Amino acid sequence: MEFSFESVFVRRKDNGKKIFVNRCFCPASYDAKNLLCVHGLTSSDHVFDLDYKDYSVARYFARNGYNVWCMDYGGYGLSDKYENGFDVDTENAAKDVVAVAGEICARQHADKLNVLGWSWGSMTSARASAMRPELFRRMAWVGPCFGGTLPSTVVKEPFTTLSYPYCVRVFQRVNGSDTEVDYATVEHGLVSLWVEQVFKNDAGHGRPNGGNRDISAAGDKWLIEPETVTCPVLLHFGDKDAYVDEGRVKIALDKLPNGSACNFMKGAGHALWVERDYYRPFRERTLAFFEEE
Repeated sequence: MEFSFESVFVRRKDNGKKIFVNRCFCPASYDAKNLLCVHGLTSSDHVFDLDYKDYSVARYFARNGYNVWCMDYGGYGLSDKYENGFDVDTENAAKDVVAVAGEICARQHADKLNVLGWSWGSMTSARASAMRPELFRRMAWVGPCFGGTLPSTVVKEPFTTLSYPYCVRVFQRVNGSDTEVDYATVEHGLVSLWVEQVFKNDAGHGRPNGGNRDISAAGDKWLIEPETVTCPVLLHFGDKDAYVDEGRVKIALDKLPNGSACNFMKGAGHALWVERDYYRPFRERTLAFFEEE
């Protein structure tokens, strides 16, 4: 199937910053069916369209009827930058999500859209749903950040210079190594493409540390207040994800809106949506969840 791509810039009304959005669509895509993908702390929108075998999330959902919109928060990728990396915090990124979601709904004449949020993207989309609940229909979170997994630390630098170990820390690694990826869990070619794109798109300006500071300072505090989320959420996580507290996932599920669900995958890590054994079950379960009334 032939896919088309469109680059869109959405301007924030409050600060004038332009937010980059990459739209993926095909002849099977319907105007009223829209999926917004929001990334995590380190890598920008490109990770949702890895052109490697059949791993592209954007193309999978496009051929299943969706217009897929992959955005860069301000300070990331092709979006406008900030002089102070601490300005790119969860609250600010959530406002980016709201601005983009509103523009998509207006442009597509759609009442609401679905959201796929990875890692920090669970925090930003949760906050966005509280800001503008009328824009969001359903959300799926991969490796949801509820907190309770890291000791409280102080982030002093407004930007982080990306390195190879930092790029691959999202993958499962051998015996706790910083650099040796466990290629039994993820394909070598995919990791190579991932790292190449991160350095190409995200390394030049450094990673803004506002979101990192929010997460690092929290300690035992909750990073997401599940009772403030306004639409059903599907929670994807595995027991090899060091950033997810299973106990908190269960507590959160009880507080999230009716229709929310949990998809636990034994052996899966933080990047389960691109792992060998889990990427297909992940997206099939997500598609089914989005198709529910």
